[in-house]
Amino acid sequence: MAAGSTPTTHFPLPWASDPADNFLVSPDAMQKLLTDAGLTADRFEDTSSAHLGKSTANATPAAQGQLGLSVFVDNLGEKAGNARRSLEQRQVRLVRGVFRKAE
Repeated sequence: MAAGSTPTTHFPLPWASDPADNFLVSPDAMQKLLTDAGLTADRFEDTSSAHLGKSTANATPAAQGQLGLSVFVDNLGEKAGNARRSLEQRQVRLVRGVFRKAE
């Protein structure tokens, strides 16, 4: 998860209850932090569009008696909805990368 092109306005989120708790950095800043820490990117990409094209079925709460994210995240439905809305509005981005220690 990384900061998008505009500030996040939908709270609470799974990682931040309000703006004061939100410490996301841009994808460029994230990659620079990792590079400055001595890592080299083999791959670093924004996967936001691919994620938005998928169903929201994974946001369905677990059946009673089964463990799910709601065990770790209170108000999961509201937070997941706000996260998706933030993603749709480019306020947050989903990125993934493979980094290795620079030689």
